[in-house]
Amino acid sequence: MSARGASLPPLLEESNRRDITRRAELVRIVAEIIVRGKTPVVTVQGLSEALDVPPQAATRIIERLVSAGVFVQTRHGVWKRVGP
Repeated sequence: MSARGASLPPLLEESNRRDITRRAELVRIVAEIIVRGKTPVVTVQGLSEALDVPPQAATRIIERLVSAGVFVQTRHGVWKRVGP
């Protein structure tokens, strides 16, 4: 089950990673529940389960959020939201 309560098709195959509609939906969900929703901490497993994506995809999302300055790693496997 995804964070939105509806099951989204998983990103298990390389071809699905290139699905622009699916990627746009993931960006919208990430912005809604993590960035605007003030989620204080995130883990790969938690994000993977919330978005119904493989851990590798969740890792890439977290890496981008860290690069954007939204999260910092507080300890191995745990990232904390930066700022308000």
